[in-house]
Amino acid sequence: MEEGNTAVWLDQSLVVNANTVYSNTVGGEQQLVARDVEISLPEIIYETLDATAMGKFELAQIHKFEPMEMAIHHIGIDMGLAAMLMAEMLELEIRWVEQVMIEDYSMKTVGCKAFVNAHPQVATPKIKVNIGDPLNMEIKYHVNGYKLVRDGVVLWDINRLSQKFIVNNVDYYAHLESMI
Repeated sequence: MEEGNTAVWLDQSLVVNANTVYSNTVGGEQQLVARDVEISLPEIIYETLDATAMGKFELAQIHKFEPMEMAIHHIGIDMGLAAMLMAEMLELEIRWVEQVMIEDYSMKTVGCKAFVNAHPQVATPKIKVNIGDPLNMEIKYHVNGYKLVRDGVVLWDINRLSQKFIVNNVDYYAHLESMI
């Protein structure tokens, strides 16, 4: 490394300690529906268009997204599972705690939250019953909105229905709104 240049430290996420899922299933009030489950949060994929210049290539349309989906892998049949399968738009709040190594190599506990507006893709999940194994099922959701907060900082806030697309405090729809 050249003199005068200093390396930039990035906190190292090490392990997730626990997670919970809450839903607005009872009269709009939040209810705990799952604990310590495996969750696959949405991947945001831009739609692309084909262009030609010295051959074909794809351009990302940063204001248009492929359909978003997420999955929760739930163990067991309980009322939380039933609440996650309601045939309506759900407001899911997913919380988790992770251990992070900071610049002085000490450990720090960081809280994260994902707020997801979604509805289930299925009325009931496929359930496999095997002797000696826990029941395990996957519930997939169509996602309309997704906001991720880590240690109190909003990393992104995307909502298809309200045309919101904010990443790292940059509002990508703001200039569009000013033109229409």
